[in-house]
Amino acid sequence: MVLNGAVNRDPERFECPHEFRVDRPNVREHLAFGRGIHSCPGGPLARIEARVSIERLLERTGGITLDEAEHGPSGERRFSYEPTYILRGLNELHLEFAPVADA
Repeated sequence: MVLNGAVNRDPERFECPHEFRVDRPNVREHLAFGRGIHSCPGGPLARIEARVSIERLLERTGGITLDEAEHGPSGERRFSYEPTYILRGLNELHLEFAPVADA
């Protein structure tokens, strides 16, 4: 059985696969939008939209942290996942955004 939630999590293929790293040397090997004839035709547009959105968010944010009231303190995090055997997705993700400090 193929488990899509395990895609891109192979430590032999991706160093520290549990970490979000956009600067990986092999980032183009990520399978988020499929491969070959099974690739998503909207993948290139989605990548551009994501890049622009993330850049704009980071320009306006001094820091992003998980809400400890919702997810617990570091080392004791609690998350709720969608109950499915095929995909793994969070039901909720509560973040706290700190504004950019005035210069």
